This record gives sequence, structure tokens and C-alpha cells, in this order.
Amino acid sequence: MTRKLVYFFVALAFLILAISSYFLFNPSSEENEASLQGGLSRETVLRKENSVFDGGGFLEFSESSEGSVIDQTQNASEEEKPAKPKSYLDGLSPEERAKLYEKMYERFKPLVEKFPNNTLIPRKLTEAEAQKRKEDEDHYYRIQGEILERRDVPKEEMTFYLNSKLKRSDDMLEILQYGLDNYKKMVSENSQSPNLEYEKMVNERLESITKSKEEVLSAKKGMDR
Repeated sequence: MTRKLVYFFVALAFLILAISSYFLFNPSSEENEASLQGGLSRETVLRKENSVFDGGGFLEFSESSEGSVIDQTQNASEEEKPAKPKSYLDGLSPEERAKLYEKMYERFKPLVEKFPNNTLIPRKLTEAEAQKRKEDEDHYYRIQGEILERRDVPKEEMTFYLNSKLKRSDDMLEILQYGLDNYKKMVSENSQSPNLEYEKMVNERLESITKSKEEVLSAKKGMDR
């Protein structure tokens, strides 16, 4: 398999995860009417920006061929349904799970090299790095819970949350835009008919994340006044 096809498949796996997350965690407009601390909407606070490993979509990618990956992408856009929770990992032994992760680290290596600072792309971490990431994740979600419960979050804690949210949004926008651009390029080079509904959904996802990012930037400016 060429490196170009690896990029293509990995990007599509990210897009499937991102689109699924949109339907799983998109609150109703009524819930979003009431602003939270800093003027943030519930949609922005609840938005998920996870690694492919966290979403489970990488398991489909790990065993897929070109045809099956494209079929999954089309199904995600045509059916407009959230992905079903995966239980595949639960049935693996520690040794089998370790082998699967090693396999996936190799599959995602081209994207790691292309986007070295993107935290959503699975990569090997040292024990210290993994521990630091876990602590930051726990810290982030603890503050998120306090915001949703309308508690008064101290400025230092709110700054950490907003900076983390901005980084997550930037990383998701980066990989989504890359995936969409690469998809269009591959369709053009192979004289395939584009899936317009799929492209529309990805563009809507990009617009939604951008809108939420603007909310976070506005909240940061408000804290600096």
C-alpha cells in the first residue's frame, strides 16, 4: 500500500469518528440557549475532540480494505446515525491488545510525521508522557463538569480549560480539513463521483467547530479584561 493510500484511509477514519461524535454529542438548540460561564454554550462545552483510539473507529480501520473504508464513510453520511459502541477491545487479551496498538501506531506514523503537534493522532508515549496526559485529561473533564453544573470556576482553572479546548479544536480542524482535502484529491485523481452529502456533512462539522472555537476565544478575551 502506498503512503498516499495510508494517508487517505487514516484521514477517512478520523472523519468517520468526527462525524459520529457530532451526532452523539450535539445538544438540542433549547439546551444551548442558556449560556454557561464565560458565555460558552452547552454545545461547545460538551463537544468531543478525541483521539481515534478513544472513539473506537480505529478498529474498523485496522482491519479494513479500501472498499470497506469507503463504504463505512458513505454509510456514516447517508444513514446519519451515530456509530455503535465497539466491544472488540474488551474481548482481547493484554498481549493481543498490545499487538493491535503496535500495529495501529505504525499505521498512523505517516500522519504523526505530517502533524507532529496534533494530539488527536495516536502515537507512542513514554510512561511519564502518558501519565501527564491522563492528569491533564482528568483535570480538563473535572473543570468541564463544574462548568456544566454552573459552579464558579476560578480564573486559573478556567484558563487551563479554555487553552485545552482551543488546542483540541485546532487539532480537530487540522485533521478534518486535511482529510476532506485529501478525499477530494483522491476522488479527482481516480475519476470517481464525489459523495456530495458526505462533503456537506464534513463542511458542516468544520463550521460547527469553528463557531465553538470563536466562543472559546471570546471567553478568553473576556477573562483578560
